[in-house]
Amino acid sequence: MELYDVHTHQVFLEDNDDPYHSCILDVYPLEFEVAKESYHRHAFSCGIHPWYSEDSDFQMQYLTEIATDPRIVAIGETGIDKLKGPSYDIQIPVFEKHIALSESLKKPLIIHCVKAWDELIRVRRQSQPSQPWIIHGYRSNPELTKRLIKEGFMFSVGDKINIESLALIPLDSLFCETDEDEMDIRDIYMQAALALNMNLEDFADRIAQNVHRIFPTLQPPKPFDPEEMKEVQEE
Repeated sequence: MELYDVHTHQVFLEDNDDPYHSCILDVYPLEFEVAKESYHRHAFSCGIHPWYSEDSDFQMQYLTEIATDPRIVAIGETGIDKLKGPSYDIQIPVFEKHIALSESLKKPLIIHCVKAWDELIRVRRQSQPSQPWIIHGYRSNPELTKRLIKEGFMFSVGDKINIESLALIPLDSLFCETDEDEMDIRDIYMQAALALNMNLEDFADRIAQNVHRIFPTLQPPKPFDPEEMKEVQEE
């Protein structure tokens, strides 16, 4: 059973890293060079968060220079936030630059969206992207979920799962993440599998298939064996 955390800000030291899962660590452009030397097993997403999109020309230019690195497997997180950050007049053009970069490099886009769903859908329709758009930390209501599914979005869920919405999401459009939460990725998987009334291993296999398809270069982790992990913890 392979476990993947497709969006996390948690930092793991190489000498005590958990070998039973692989991560996509989210970093800002100016953090990437140091991060890639510190973490040799995990991959990265890299982008400018909408909260910090003002006066971001230098970071955006640098992102364009480094985003070709094969260790960067996704662009973002990027997106639109109605509650925090500069105006849409600033956020959306920066978001659109990320979209263009995603398309030119053929790398998926990691989306942050708060209370700006109409604007997100409008930008997607205008952009007509060919690359996957993954909404991270998704927990919105079923009606919105139905809209987003029709628009072609993919979803990554974490600690706060909306069970009714989760049941609507096609399994081939689903990922799991820890983001900034302290909850273990194994607990995220177990929580989601339980909500879907699925066997944990079957659920993990479906998520792994999605990861292999969307992030084919992400290094697979050591297969997770609950019994083996239990023995290690008891030693």
